[in-house]
Amino acid sequence: ECNEFCGKQILDSLVMKFTCWFIGILAIIFNSITVTMVASSIKECKTEGLFYTRVLVCLIGIGDLLIGVYLISLSIFDSAIYGKDYCRKQIDWLTGNACVVLEGDKLNRL
Repeated sequence: ECNEFCGKQILDSLVMKFTCWFIGILAIIFNSITVTMVASSIKECKTEGLFYTRVLVCLIGIGDLLIGVYLISLSIFDSAIYGKDYCRKQIDWLTGNACVVLEGDKLNRL
């Protein structure tokens, strides 16, 4: 139930907030380094197996980088944009473009 005393947030617990920030920042930093290093070394591959291995590592790094962006985005929306007002603005979040882009599933959230 949402009322003026409701304190519901996107990320409810302090542990979840810290974990999202921590893993998101680490994922962005380390996967940026990994993708940059592996992508720059793909041209130097001498065997086909090494080429495929580096391409797959690069793709996994890109996927993990996007997960980091997702976690940081959720953390920003939780702390900076909605904060304690999330309960009153929950419908705006669930039907808004940011949630659709981040979650990818607008119909099942309503």
